[in-house]
Amino acid sequence: MSALDNLKKRLDYSGGINQESRMNLDKLRSLKKALLYSYQAQTAILKDNREFRCLINHDKLKEDYDDKIISIPYDDICLNADKIGKTSEGIQHIGMQVGDTFTWKETNTRWIVIQEILEENAYFRATIRKADDEIIVNGNSYYGYLGKWSREQLWHTKQKTSWSEMGYEVVLYITRDETTEGFFTRFKKVTINNRLWEVQMVNDITSDTMLIVYLKEAFTNEFEENENMLEETQINNTEEENNNEIILTPYIDGADFGYPFDTLKYSIRNADNGIWLLSNSKAEISEENNQNVTITIVSGKSGTVDLIYRINNEDIVKTITIKSL
Repeated sequence: MSALDNLKKRLDYSGGINQESRMNLDKLRSLKKALLYSYQAQTAILKDNREFRCLINHDKLKEDYDDKIISIPYDDICLNADKIGKTSEGIQHIGMQVGDTFTWKETNTRWIVIQEILEENAYFRATIRKADDEIIVNGNSYYGYLGKWSREQLWHTKQKTSWSEMGYEVVLYITRDETTEGFFTRFKKVTINNRLWEVQMVNDITSDTMLIVYLKEAFTNEFEENENMLEETQINNTEEENNNEIILTPYIDGADFGYPFDTLKYSIRNADNGIWLLSNSKAEISEENNQNVTITIVSGKSGTVDLIYRINNEDIVKTITIKSL
């Protein structure tokens, strides 16, 4: 073997003739040594239950979120796979990408990949965020990050009074696939951690593999749910209900709270031929008829006001909470 052939063989072993390729291979070899001996070496359990070694380093720890940096080879030995032949023959493609969730085995916590560090070419390096919130989507279990989010508030001025629109309350990072894309649509109500949320916007532009969903807290209308249940019962048991008289309790249907200068609409259910009244001057009636009423909150401070529907000296009352801006 000539000296030139020997030099070429040494270059090929080091990554090739291109200097950048040799630098990348050196970095990858350094990472794999660190996976064996570094204090930051950990184990990632992927969604398909395959286990791989990785490095997890501290990044940002805040009250609302915990971010770290993961470094993992593009291809490596699967720790829980059956050994076949030489060690190098057991190398598998890992395929981690933005939007993927995995379990950090040593801490038994779940994490979602939120942003890849693209300048790293030797191995996959990305920002990960703790994602212990379970979301059930069409019977399938997903894990994502649910945390606080705020935007620049929009201010308005009317008759020397200023107020601002409320920003969205939380943001959800979740894996993007056919199931989640079809599930999260604007104004849809979803339950996460036994709380009801309403979808305000779905960001499906930033990433092809992760959805960013903006949510605000919603309320449960028990009367509406009971009414829907009753309608289903009437459909399924028509003959039986024709023989029985159903007495429905009158109630006022509408929002339980509002903000200064909001315009709110309400309707009376299971009653008729009454009049609408307000308990104090914190709100005014702008439109009304036998069944519906529109009120405007005129107070700039927090408090409560009772909306009253009076029939034959009997009052049906709904307390409306005025929240501060």
